[in-house]
Amino acid sequence: MFATPTERLRVQLLAVRGIGPETADSILLYAGKHPVFVIDAYTRRIAERHGIAQSNLRYEALRSLFENSLPRNQQLFNEFHALIVRVGKNYCRPRNPRCSECSLARFLPQLSEPRS
Repeated sequence: MFATPTERLRVQLLAVRGIGPETADSILLYAGKHPVFVIDAYTRRIAERHGIAQSNLRYEALRSLFENSLPRNQQLFNEFHALIVRVGKNYCRPRNPRCSECSLARFLPQLSEPRS
């Protein structure tokens, strides 16, 4: 199955009832070792708070943003996503974010409103 070209396999996975883009991309990246960037709640929240993406940006557009900004490499995408998950769990939480303790704090846009 994983020998199938990435885009064709992604279409096939998305045709399976209950598999959406995030699940399909996770299967492709983690199980199939295909160079596909996974967009999840952590990725979206960090990208929004850092001014990289607007909240209304669709999944495919955000995925393209990451895939076009990084070298297309499965190991890189895997490690990059793992680091995003770590930052999201430990610092960039939905409520009570710990921005001042985060190593990415220096990249935050200066906003007058509090983060939520």
